[in-house]
Amino acid sequence: MAIQSSEIKWYKPLNVSDTNSNGGPMSHIEIPDNVKNNVWPDVPQAERTTGSTKYRKTFIKIANDDDLPLIAPRIFIETPTPGDDLVVLMEGTQTDTQTQAITYARCYGCGQLESDALSGDTTIPVMVENGNNLAGNGIFQTNDLIRISDKEHVNAVTGNTQFLRLAASNAVSWNGNLATLTLASSNTLEFNFSATNTRVASVIETDDITTSITGWQESTTAGTYNETTHPVTCDHIGTIEENWTLTFSNATQFTCAGARVGTVGSGSISSSFAPNNPNFNKPYFTLSGGTPPWGGTWASGDTLSWTTHPAAVAIWEKRQVPAGTNSHAGNKVVVAISGESA
Repeated sequence: MAIQSSEIKWYKPLNVSDTNSNGGPMSHIEIPDNVKNNVWPDVPQAERTTGSTKYRKTFIKIANDDDLPLIAPRIFIETPTPGDDLVVLMEGTQTDTQTQAITYARCYGCGQLESDALSGDTTIPVMVENGNNLAGNGIFQTNDLIRISDKEHVNAVTGNTQFLRLAASNAVSWNGNLATLTLASSNTLEFNFSATNTRVASVIETDDITTSITGWQESTTAGTYNETTHPVTCDHIGTIEENWTLTFSNATQFTCAGARVGTVGSGSISSSFAPNNPNFNKPYFTLSGGTPPWGGTWASGDTLSWTTHPAAVAIWEKRQVPAGTNSHAGNKVVVAISGESA
């Protein structure tokens, strides 16, 4: 069964603030779709007067109970803000905070088609906000994937959308806020697009979104565990970003703890071990029992350790409010993701 749109969920990080610790790992708090202030707070008059730059981190999680990966995901701003502020995207990591995010130079954003583009065209004129700044931050760059769409919204039935690759060299030229994009030789427009209702966005391309395990270590003199034939399995709903340590109390019994969540239970090498994530009622992971994969002789104090990574990708949003910005009721930005599943 393919991944359903309802299984693509957005989550907050552990820390949401305007401090250097803003961000960090994914929390269990889901971000509701199309709800006011679900990511960004209102901009008060004092902030509009002086201007500001703020950051918010979100996670896009594939909460599929069959553990299907989202293949070739593409993340983009579907509709930019109608107000005077500017929101761009940056690709994050599972654990980074605002301290790291403020150093990221590569930004992805969205502009408006400047003049009508016709089927067969190989260049696209795009008007953006604050073009000189965006040019420096890389909203469009050589070899980028871009999305051009005249649909009313991302799920609209009517209208056209196309993903296109920019040229491998000299793909972007700037004239103030106007970016002229040159397509790769194998890419041309398939549809006619009107300047009145067409947005053009640069696209974040990430690895397939699925769970994974890294950092497997066995600290033992005589015990063995065959992680090749019996790897730790993860759950697309229950698995989190965590460093796990299994500590033996004798030859067969052990306890398990995460660096962040603490002790999650005890088990035996004779049976599978699948500690429950209480926030989702799904296992953090499952470790096989029996012989194999367990072998040799384990002893008190021996340890196994590894890191689990969730079926999620981290995205930073950066909001710039210029000094003297006007108030705008109902201001919002629409961020979207597309991909494939088996």
